[in-house]
Order: sequence, then C-alpha cells, then structure tokens
Amino acid sequence: MVNFLKQIFTWWHRQTVGTFIYTLFSGKFAGKDQFGNKYYSNSKGKRWVIYKSNIESSKVPPEWHLWIHFLKQKAPL
Repeated sequence: MVNFLKQIFTWWHRQTVGTFIYTLFSGKFAGKDQFGNKYYSNSKGKRWVIYKSNIESSKVPPEWHLWIHFLKQKAPL
C-alpha cells in the first residue's frame, strides 16, 4: 500500500500515475537495459525511461543515453 501511495504522489519513486497512463496509451516499448530500466518512445518521436527503482540518471548505460538524446536512431539490442 505504501509503494502504491508513493507512486501516486511522488515522482522520485519510479513514475507518477500520469506517466504510467501516458506510457500505457502512447508508449511503444523500445528495450530494457542491464539495470532493469525500460525505455519507450511514441509516434511523435518523444523518448523516455522508466527506472526500475529510484530515479538515478547515472544508471542509464552509454548506449541508451545516446538513443534517448537522439544521437542514435536505433535502440540498442
């Protein structure tokens, strides 16, 4: 129950409800890295990451960093 409330009211514990709903309806799964983070994109070209645990940008591997910042067009395998 506590984790559910954290997810609803805070953004620093994974994702908010708004991000969850946006990902559910607009997100196309692009891949998953070795840390368990999931990467998504939409038809308009927006790209985002859903972190496995607490949000920590240093846990994004270099190959996914390149993709999320549009320096590579294809998502890493």
